Amino acid sequence: MCHVTNIMARAKNNKRDKQAEETYFHIVQAGVKLFARQGYHKTTIADLAQAIGLTTGAILHHFPTKEDILDAVVDWLQRGFHDYAKIADSAQHGSIAVVEEVVRTMCNHFHRSPEATICLPALATEFAGGNHPIETRLKGIYDVFVESFARILQTNNDISNPRAAAIAFLSAAQGIAVQALLREGELTVDELADGFVSMLQRW
Repeated sequence: MCHVTNIMARAKNNKRDKQAEETYFHIVQAGVKLFARQGYHKTTIADLAQAIGLTTGAILHHFPTKEDILDAVVDWLQRGFHDYAKIADSAQHGSIAVVEEVVRTMCNHFHRSPEATICLPALATEFAGGNHPIETRLKGIYDVFVESFARILQTNNDISNPRAAAIAFLSAAQGIAVQALLREGELTVDELADGFVSMLQRW
C-alpha cells in the first residue's frame, strides 16, 4: 500500500512540475510578444497576466519581479540567436550565399514568431544608452554573431572594418523583420529579404 501511495505521490508531483514548466513558458512567450509590441517599460504584470489568462499573483509566483521576466525572455531569445552565429561559424569566407542563408534563417524565424524575431532589436533600442545591466547582456548576445561574421569578412580586402560591417549587416537584417511587421499587408518579409539580397548581388 505504501508503495502504491509513493507512486501516486510521484505522479502528482510530476504533473505539478509539468504544469509549472508550461506556465513558465507561457509567461516568457507573453513577455516576448508584449515587450516586442509595446516595450518592456510600458508592459505591466497585469498585461502579462491578461495575455495568458492568469492572475498577477500567479505570474509573481513564478517571477517575483518584472526584471526576472525580462531576464528569462532574453535567455530564450539568446538560444534562438545562436542559429545565426552557427551559419557564420561553418563558413570559410564571406559570400552572398552566407548572407542569403542568414537572411533566410531570419525569415524562417519571422514566419514562426514575428514578435520573437523583433524582440531583441526592440529591447536593444529601448535600453540603449540607459546603463541598465541588460544592455551589456544584449551586446554580448549580438557579439556572438558579430565576431563570427567579422571573421569571415576579413577575407574580403574591400572591407576595411569587418566588425563594423558585421554590425551594420546585423542591423539591416533585423530591420527587415521590423519593416515586415510595420508594413504587414504591403510587403512580406520574404519580399523585403529578396530586395535586400538582390541589392547586394548587383553591387
